[in-house]
Amino acid sequence: MSSPGQCLIIIFSFLFIIAAPNNYLLAAKKQNDNVITAIALEGNRRVEKEAAFGDLKSKVGSVLNDDLLTEDLHTIWRTGFFRDVSIEKQRYKNGWRILFIVSERPSIRKIQYVGRNSISEEDIQGVVDVKPYTILNIELLKKNVEKIKELYVQKGFYLAKISYHTEAVENSSDEVDVYFDLVENSRVSVREISFFGNKHLSSEFLKSGIQTQEGSEVPILSQSGTYTEEYFQNDLMRIQSAYYDKGYIKVKIADPTITMSLDRRFIYLSVGITEGKQYKVDKISFSGDIDLKDKQGNIVIDTEHLRNNVSLESNEIFSSTKLHNDMNNLADLYRDRGYAFANVTPNSAIHDDNLTVDLDFEVQRGDLVHFERIEIVGNTRTRDRVIRRELKIYESERYSSTALNQSRANIFALGYFETVNISTTRGSRPDLMNVRIEIKEKATGSFQMGAGFSSVENFMLQLQVSQNNFLGYGWSMALSAQLTLSSGPYSHKLVSAQFYNPYFMDTKWALGADGYLTQRFYPEFERRSTGLSPHLGYPITEKIRLVAGYTIEKVEVDSSSDQLMYGLAVKGINSAIKGSISYDTRNNRLSPTLGQFHSITGEISHPSLGSSTELSFMRYGITMRYYHPLIYSFVLKLNAEFGYVTGVEGRGAPLGERFFPGGIFSVRGYEPRGLGASVPTVSKNNPSSTTSAFTIGGNKQAIFNVEVEVPLIEAANIKGVVFFDAGNAFNDDQNFFYINTNKDLIPNVYLMRSNREISPPLGLFYSFGFGIRWFSPIGPLRFEWGIPITKPSPTSRSSIFEFMIGSFF
Repeated sequence: MSSPGQCLIIIFSFLFIIAAPNNYLLAAKKQNDNVITAIALEGNRRVEKEAAFGDLKSKVGSVLNDDLLTEDLHTIWRTGFFRDVSIEKQRYKNGWRILFIVSERPSIRKIQYVGRNSISEEDIQGVVDVKPYTILNIELLKKNVEKIKELYVQKGFYLAKISYHTEAVENSSDEVDVYFDLVENSRVSVREISFFGNKHLSSEFLKSGIQTQEGSEVPILSQSGTYTEEYFQNDLMRIQSAYYDKGYIKVKIADPTITMSLDRRFIYLSVGITEGKQYKVDKISFSGDIDLKDKQGNIVIDTEHLRNNVSLESNEIFSSTKLHNDMNNLADLYRDRGYAFANVTPNSAIHDDNLTVDLDFEVQRGDLVHFERIEIVGNTRTRDRVIRRELKIYESERYSSTALNQSRANIFALGYFETVNISTTRGSRPDLMNVRIEIKEKATGSFQMGAGFSSVENFMLQLQVSQNNFLGYGWSMALSAQLTLSSGPYSHKLVSAQFYNPYFMDTKWALGADGYLTQRFYPEFERRSTGLSPHLGYPITEKIRLVAGYTIEKVEVDSSSDQLMYGLAVKGINSAIKGSISYDTRNNRLSPTLGQFHSITGEISHPSLGSSTELSFMRYGITMRYYHPLIYSFVLKLNAEFGYVTGVEGRGAPLGERFFPGGIFSVRGYEPRGLGASVPTVSKNNPSSTTSAFTIGGNKQAIFNVEVEVPLIEAANIKGVVFFDAGNAFNDDQNFFYINTNKDLIPNVYLMRSNREISPPLGLFYSFGFGIRWFSPIGPLRFEWGIPITKPSPTSRSSIFEFMIGSFF
C-alpha cells in the first residue's frame, strides 16, 4: 500500500505528462513569432536592392536578433549610397518583417578639375575612380583627393593642394556636380644630386646619363631641375645599366635618400652605390638549334657565322648593351629567314675567382613561319596599293623581321600618316602569321599663305596650294608663288607648278615635271626665265636612286643699272640634260634626326641640244649631309656642298649660272647671293668712266654648315638652333680654298668688330648664329640671326635677321 507522499508524486507526474505537450507547443509558438519572415528596402530609386543589401547577416527564416540587425544597418551604411539608414520591425505572417528605410545620396552629373594646368586631364582621370552617373560617395571622394595629390607628388608638385566640393544641379534635387579644386603651385626643383660609394664612375658621368638634372640656368631647354619620382626611378635603372656596361655586374644601387628644404621648394637627392668588381668576358660559345641549311642543302648559318655577328670578344670588359645587341642580331639572323619566334638566351657563368664571365648563346629556332594575310586598316583616302607598294613583306613568303621593320619605315616616310603601327597575330595554322597595318591619316593638302622677312630683302610673300596625296594615288601636285615686295638688289619673283608621281604606271619609275617663271635680282643684274623641266627617277637599291631630267627655258640676263659688264647681257634658250645619283638613309625627309644623304649631280647645256651658245654650260655638284641624335633630343646636322661650272666652246660660265653663296639657304649672316669674286668694270653707257667692283660670283663653290637643333616646346614642335657656317665662291683664275692661287688674286677679308684686314682662313667666309624653327601647320617657319665672323668689306652688315617659310637641309 502506497504512502500519501508516493501518491502525490504519482499525481504530479501524471499532471506534468499531460501538460508537457501544451508547454512545448506554447514555447514553439513563441519562438515562431520571433522569426524573420520578410526583409524589404524602402526609399531607393537608383540603387538596386542587391547592391544595397550586400551580404546581410539577417536572413529570412532566421530568428530575429537585434545585434545582427545593428550590424546589417552598418553594412548598408558603409556602401556609401545613402545619407540616412533606419530600421523598422513590422509583424508579418506570424513573424517579423524587417524594413530598411533609406535616403539616397544624389548622383554625380559631371566631374571637373579646377585649376589644372601642368598635368593632363587624361593623367588625372587615370588615377581617379569616381565616375559620372554614379552615386555620390563622400569617402570615395576623400580617397581620390589623396590619389590626385600622390599623382602631383610623382610629377614633382610637392606643394600642390587638392580639395573637393560639390554643387547641387539647378532644378534637380538628386544630382550634384563634383569639383576637384587643384592649387598646383610650382614644381619642386632638384638643388643637388650626389652619389657616394662610386669610385670608378664619376658623379659627373652618372649625372650625364640620367634624365633628372640639377636646376639649369636655362630651364626652357628641358625639364632640368624638375623632380619626378617615376623618372628618377628610371634614372636609377640607367645608372645600373651604366655600371653593367662597364663590367660591374654585381653593382647595387640603394634607394635614394630625399631631403627637402624647409620651404619645400628644393630637394636634395643622395644615392648610395656599391660598385663591386669589374668583370671581363672569357669564353664565348654557342649551343642549341644552330645550323641552318637552304633548300639545296647548303649551310647558310653555322657557328662561324654566329661568331662573326657577335661584337663581344674574349678578354674584353663585359658590356650589357653589347650583349643585348648581340642577342638581337643573332636572333634576327634566323627571324629574317622565316623563324619568327627565334630566341637567343645568354647562359652566363660568373667566375668570382678570376673576375670573368663565360657566355653561351643558346639558339631556340622555333618553327618556320610564313605570312598568311596582310591587312591594312585606317586608310580612308589613301588607296591600298599606295601603301602595299612600300611593303617589303608579301603574303605566302617567309617571315622576315628586317623586312617588317623596313616596311613600317617606308610607309611612315611617305609623309601621309601621323602614325603607322604594325602588329602580328597567329594565322590559321601555327606556322602562319597575319600582319595588321594600322595607320592614322593626316591632312596632305594645304593652302599656305605666308610671309618672310629679312633685314636685306624686306618682306616676301608666299602663296602655295599643294596636295601631297592627290586623289589617294600618292601623287604630289603644287602651285606656288613668291614675291619680294622690295625692289632692291636681292628681291625675286617666282611662279611654279609641280607634279610628281613616285610610281609611274605602278612601276618603280618616278615621273615629275616642273614649270616655272622666275625673275631673280642679283647685286648688279637680274635673271628672268620661263621654263619646263620633266624628270625621271629609278631606285637602284633601297638607298640609292638615279634621276635624269631635261630643262628647256627661255632666259634673259640684263640690268637696269649701267654697271653690267659689256657682253654679259644675253637672251636665248637654255636646253640642258641633267642627272644625279643619291644615297639616302634619313629617317624623315622633312625633319631628319638620323641618317645620311649624299648626291652627285651633273648638268650639260650645249648648242647641240638647242641651247644658245652664250647660255651653254656644264655644271657638277656634290652634296654630303649627316644627321645624328645627341643627348636630351638634341640633333647634330652637318652639310657640305661643292660645285663647279664652266662654259662650252672656250667660253666662261654664263653669268646667270655662276655661284653666288650667301643668305638663309647657304651661308647665313651675309647678304643673299652676296659672296663671290668681284672684278673691275666700267659703265656700259660710258666706257671712259671710272671703274667699279662688279660681283661676278664664282665658277667654283664650297659651303659648310654645322647645326645643333634643340627642342624648346616639343608639344608645339618648336625648336631652337645654333649654327656655324662657312663658304665662298671662287673665280675662274682662283682654285678651291685659294690653293696654289696667285696671292694678288686672293682678296683680303675684314675681321668682325675690329675690321682688321686679314687673309681669308682656308679661303672661306665664316659666320655663326642662332634661330627658332616652328614646324607649323602652314609649313616650316625659320627665324634666324646670322653674325659674320669675317666680312667682305668694312661696311658689310654686322648681323642679318631672316624669316622664311621652308626647310634648310
